[in-house]
Amino acid sequence: MNVFVNEEIAGDYDAYYQTPAGKEIDAIEEKLIANALKKLPNGRMLELGCGTGHWTKLFVNTGFDVIATDISDAMLRQAIEKNLDADILKADAEELPFKNESFDVVASITMMEFVNSKEVVLNEIYRVLKPGGYLLLGCLNGNSHLAKNAANDPVFKNAAFYIPESLENDLMKFGTPELTSGVHFAPDFKVMDRTAEKDNHEPAFMVTLVQKNK
Repeated sequence: MNVFVNEEIAGDYDAYYQTPAGKEIDAIEEKLIANALKKLPNGRMLELGCGTGHWTKLFVNTGFDVIATDISDAMLRQAIEKNLDADILKADAEELPFKNESFDVVASITMMEFVNSKEVVLNEIYRVLKPGGYLLLGCLNGNSHLAKNAANDPVFKNAAFYIPESLENDLMKFGTPELTSGVHFAPDFKVMDRTAEKDNHEPAFMVTLVQKNK
């Protein structure tokens, strides 16, 4: 079962971003995503796993025409309440209700870890993405301290993490992926990105941008 259909987990999702730790992590992740978005022409974007609309807001504000989807009613209710300038609807990423080659960009932030089949989802993304279009993924790193302690977390214990090599390999069918990363956790989960110790710790958040072969 998708953990995000749980009303309590869905309700806590946005609240985390208001905590000091959540704000710090969000700022790092948003900068990475925003830098990737700068490389893309504005167009029709499909967002998969939009959740409460946290990233939908950034995509809309950057100038994309967004259709935001999720499979969780609990998360979608919160996204709809935000009155974002986007079409928000329920859809399964493994069986998308869209025509072939109908989007300029497909974006998904920390959804791939929670799907039943990454292969099926990537095949669906490939199908609906236009030739020359872009796939933007934000994924959690299986080599990070976050992943190594996932069994102790009610959400991440359900995640199937990527490692950089497997992520890049899975995306080669689209083209040559470009990977950036951040949120370097120490073992005590202190964020080390703004310290000299940053490179001693694996990043927890990976952003991959790849252009579909024309």
